[in-house]
Amino acid sequence: MNLKMRKSIILLFALFIGASTFAQDEKTAAGLYNEGLAFLKAKDYAAGLPILEAALEKATTDENEKIVGLAKKNGAIAASNLGNAMKKAGSIDEALVLYSKGIEWRPEYAANYRGFASVTNEKGDKIGAVKAYIVAGDKYTASEKAKYASSMYKKAKNIVALLYKEKDYPKTIEAGKAHLELKDNADVAYYVSRSNTETIANEEAITYADKAITISGDTVDDKYYVAKAKAYEKMGKNADAVEAYKLVTGEKYKATAEGKIKLLGSK
Repeated sequence: MNLKMRKSIILLFALFIGASTFAQDEKTAAGLYNEGLAFLKAKDYAAGLPILEAALEKATTDENEKIVGLAKKNGAIAASNLGNAMKKAGSIDEALVLYSKGIEWRPEYAANYRGFASVTNEKGDKIGAVKAYIVAGDKYTASEKAKYASSMYKKAKNIVALLYKEKDYPKTIEAGKAHLELKDNADVAYYVSRSNTETIANEEAITYADKAITISGDTVDDKYYVAKAKAYEKMGKNADAVEAYKLVTGEKYKATAEGKIKLLGSK
């Protein structure tokens, strides 16, 4: 090959590369979106998500509201799936970023809230996790997915229950109050009451025992009456404790209540 021909080939190759780069730079928002969507359909979320982000950026600049909406919608799905993969691999900080991004893009999409709550719990932020699980439950409720909503609310309650079981009473009180600010739950109010009795033993224990009773309506668990009675007893208010123990009717606590009524009534 002579020098002249070689220079021509190099020039053509350079022009080809330049044209390809120019074409890449000039992709429309719709073109980028379709490319990213193709990766999502193949379940290659790691490849598809950055392209959808590029589509979103381009569409925002071009004021293409249709592509903005589509990129956010499917980007949130990609963020959730990629976040799940990161969480499974132990990269929880990266997963948290992805879930947060998905929530920002599509606030009504519940899956990212569920992932966010799970990772928050894994990071040891129990208060944040309780709140996040309740928000996730609310999102599933809004999307009429009652089964998933129930699961999220149960996880929030179980965090409080586990803290109580571990005898971390101050943290139980904090987590329980955070829960009750967002969603009533009789058992959570019970855990707050009992934790107060085990620590500072003030009127707050009575307040939360009454709250548990009120939330229960016509089907009050006897342990809520026992919680109220124990609080009064710890505070030295034996007459009030006796009245609370008298409300116990079920077999599980009946013998204990009757024994306490007899003992405290004689003092």
